[in-house]
Amino acid sequence: MLSVVSAQADKAVASGKPLILYEGYSTNPDCSSAGNVVVRVVQSPEHGRVSIRPAGVFPRFPEANIRSVCNRRRVPGVLATYVSQRGYLGPDYVVLEVLFPAGSGGRIRFPIRVM
Repeated sequence: MLSVVSAQADKAVASGKPLILYEGYSTNPDCSSAGNVVVRVVQSPEHGRVSIRPAGVFPRFPEANIRSVCNRRRVPGVLATYVSQRGYLGPDYVVLEVLFPAGSGGRIRFPIRVM
């Protein structure tokens, strides 16, 4: 069983507007894909929906990482986006499971504040 890690802070979003929860990527040093990152919804939000789709994303590698040159371009990845029910105001949360091509992964709990 994978452990659940909470996102560092609540994410805030206006009611009915999209909120990017997670951008996943697995990148080689030449910025090509090292394989697909799998993202699944483990706990659905009570007051909204999550969509997961392939997308070009800008990675955020630390400057000391050989892959940091990739930070300036889109790389193949996956995007998880939350949208609340129209008119809903209040707390919500989502738990995503993320699995990387090399076999590592985990679960992330995203607290969401809908305003």
